Amino acid sequence: MSRDTSPFIVGDYWLDKRRDGRSPHIWQIAGREKGALVYRSTQCRDLAAAKEKLRGFDAGLRSKKLQGNDEAELIPHLFHYLREHGPDIHRIDTVESSFRAWIGFFMQDELTTGVKVADITKSSVARFRRWRMGPHSWEVEWDGRVFKHQHKGVSGEAVQRNIDDLRAALRHAEDEKRIAAAPRIPSVDKTLRSKPRKLTLTPAELGAIVAYADHEPDVQAWIWLMIGTGVRPDAGLAFNPAAQWHGAVADMHPAGWPETNKRNPVVPVIEPLQKLLAEWPGGKPVKSRKIWWRTMRAKLGHPVSVIPKTIRHTVATHLRSSGVPGEQISALLGHKDEGDTLETTTTRYAHVDPNKMKAATRALAKLWDQVEREATKWRRVHIVSITGDNNKVVEKRSTQKPKDVVGSNGGR
Repeated sequence: MSRDTSPFIVGDYWLDKRRDGRSPHIWQIAGREKGALVYRSTQCRDLAAAKEKLRGFDAGLRSKKLQGNDEAELIPHLFHYLREHGPDIHRIDTVESSFRAWIGFFMQDELTTGVKVADITKSSVARFRRWRMGPHSWEVEWDGRVFKHQHKGVSGEAVQRNIDDLRAALRHAEDEKRIAAAPRIPSVDKTLRSKPRKLTLTPAELGAIVAYADHEPDVQAWIWLMIGTGVRPDAGLAFNPAAQWHGAVADMHPAGWPETNKRNPVVPVIEPLQKLLAEWPGGKPVKSRKIWWRTMRAKLGHPVSVIPKTIRHTVATHLRSSGVPGEQISALLGHKDEGDTLETTTTRYAHVDPNKMKAATRALAKLWDQVEREATKWRRVHIVSITGDNNKVVEKRSTQKPKDVVGSNGGR
């Protein structure tokens, strides 16, 4: 069909069917570029869905130039942010998840997926917050896949992360001069956010987690790395022994990461951790550490408040209870000591030599030994098996002694 007979026209593009007869049932986005007729598949048979694809395509084109907030559609700027700033985002998967949540909300809200930047107001953010914190579900097409999500209601912290990711995308749009100014987005009220987590784990609980990870060497190594150094979970995930381990010390700050107040310092490497680093596991990692952690938590009976960072809190508590000087604890965890007057990140830990942190090293080695013993005890009592559908089953070993085998003659 020609542009004049197209069922939907937006700007310089229209919906059409290929004239060469290929993909006769799929709607195409047609348009002339440099004098040639160009087709882009919507991958849609349904006309209404194809219209939405064309409208989004046009919005994406227009979003590359400066627009007023009342005419600039929001969603294209989310993808610009991922494409242009993505290489600098350490946990891009969590940002993508945030954006899918926002899109899922708009699909169900009065704003629709044609939401404008100016529509991000106090009331619309409040609707998003109520939607996320209550039972909700969404189904969003993303990069050729359909993501489905269902939840009984997330925490105020999770909503705040979603808001922070949206703020970052809009600030990026402003910096790139695609919108005049990023709107002010209100934070989640403090009364709706949880109190800071002070939960810690016992050596027995840590040992159970380590033993449960026996089938996933990469996850187990990550857990041991947190136990042996107190490293932040995200920095631990990015740890590369070949580049960061230097014998008795390790630089826990991954190469290429920005220098911020959350500096991951150079730390001492206790002997058992050195052995692990020398045989750092390779192979195929689990698909999602987040799902693995959630499953482990359910199988071992931990509350939802137990998160990877709980291990870091546990290490800090163990160091304090072991009488390790505050200066060494601060240096090990990447915190600025209260008595430290140095201002720059690069010099903040210059006065703490990781080779001389003997108290911290002894305490970490003691904790490692305790956890290792508890892991061995847990394995004696429990069996972790993998089912045919790749699910994990945790069972207790039988405590009954096998009965004597009686022969046909009545003797043993």
